Amino acid sequence: MSDRGAGPAVLFVHGQPGLGIDFDAVGALLVEDHRVLAPDRPGYGGTELHPRSMAQNAEALAALIEQRGVAPTTVVGHSYGGGIAVLLAVLRPDLVSGLVLVGSVGRADSLNVVDHLLAVPVAGEAMSAVGLSLLGRVLPRIRLLGTLVLRDELRPLVVTLPDSRYLEVVSRGGGQVWRSFVFEQRALLREITDVESSLPKVRAPTTVISGEWDVVVPPWVARTISGSIPGAELVILEKVGHFVLRDAPDVVAAAVRKMDVQSDGYNTLPRDGTTVEPKRRHKHTREQPHHRHDSR
Repeated sequence: MSDRGAGPAVLFVHGQPGLGIDFDAVGALLVEDHRVLAPDRPGYGGTELHPRSMAQNAEALAALIEQRGVAPTTVVGHSYGGGIAVLLAVLRPDLVSGLVLVGSVGRADSLNVVDHLLAVPVAGEAMSAVGLSLLGRVLPRIRLLGTLVLRDELRPLVVTLPDSRYLEVVSRGGGQVWRSFVFEQRALLREITDVESSLPKVRAPTTVISGEWDVVVPPWVARTISGSIPGAELVILEKVGHFVLRDAPDVVAAAVRKMDVQSDGYNTLPRDGTTVEPKRRHKHTREQPHHRHDSR
């Protein structure tokens, strides 16, 4: 569990599979004036905990926020972690002052045949064990080759594939990683409709970020999520894929800093359900194409 810095709190919720260190590049841009919390979720890294459902993950994060005394906090969720962040914001709105959803799940109809196969007993375990090994050991080498060739037509490949840091993601915990992955895949199929139905209930100011080349959670999902959350802002990043935390950490950090202003004086719903209107909210949903320049 990484807990660093002082100032407005921000809680990072990683994806499936993942680790708190997935947010290192974003955290480095915030830690000078924010309190940055980046836990490994149950079933990953050094938690020594069994994996949990999406709702149980949200409950665990609520307990963590209260234990650390950082309420209310901005919550940043990536991919699967975005779905957990949505459930947390609805389960405990008193703990969440802002949401940043990055390449987030949120639509049941975005799950494809592979998503369902990965949840099938026996076959799902086998596919996940082999697939995660490939993810951590082979694909980063292909990506490295693509970066060395420096050809424009390989740019989509470079931003789509994981880098060498994902070897640590799949190696920490050994076989527990793919077991956690399969458990969460089944939870995703069960609970994605809960995430989708929760979107209109989100009260916190929200920014939804997606890469135009994201093949894991396509940009149309982000557009639908932002359209379902009242007042949400949508940012689509050009020439970026699913690994926004790696390839555009400055955009995520900027969204967090914007939340500091938007949630200033923001009062979420108390636990007794009494409605308290926030002082500042987004006026409407708007898409902001974000132009990024190739720095090669």
